[in-house]
Amino acid sequence: MLYVVTGAAGFIGSRLVAALNREGISEILAVDNLQSADKFRNLVGCEIQDYFDKREFLERLAANQFEGTIEAVLHQGACSDTMQADGRYMMDNNYRYSRALLDWCQDEEVPFIYASSASVYGAGRVFAEERANEAPLNIYGYSKFLFDQHVRQRLAGRNAQILGLRYFNVYGPHEAHKGRMASVAFHAFNQFR
Repeated sequence: MLYVVTGAAGFIGSRLVAALNREGISEILAVDNLQSADKFRNLVGCEIQDYFDKREFLERLAANQFEGTIEAVLHQGACSDTMQADGRYMMDNNYRYSRALLDWCQDEEVPFIYASSASVYGAGRVFAEERANEAPLNIYGYSKFLFDQHVRQRLAGRNAQILGLRYFNVYGPHEAHKGRMASVAFHAFNQFR
């Protein structure tokens, strides 16, 4: 059985792949968009079974090429650039892509664990998962918020586990490829150094 990690070459995804490796799991399909080719470095020390571009992976899912072979989808892939001005790209990449994966997982009864974001809370001061506390301030936060809303609508009729993780600020090794969108801790460390 295979574990799919989307965003596998990114900061969180590559750490997730490494953690699976530490547990003895190397049957991993790494899915990402390597248009920014330097991200490959995040996977150099990891063991994976195969790599697919994110679009090719969706095409293969639609063609039933993985039916009965996927243990879980760990969906970490997203554009996390809070300054992104292309709303169409953000919604296609973060919202529509996530919906397509969720739909497939529910049809195939495959657990789906995905990265949400604390950005859905906006400037709020209450971080409880309730609609009244959610007011995103940018298109990134809105794309995550909208997908969370979709998940809420599907929970009652779900066929397999769905789990969303609302990350706040994450930081550590392997985030340099994010440039200006790397964590405050990363930038502060480099400025101090």
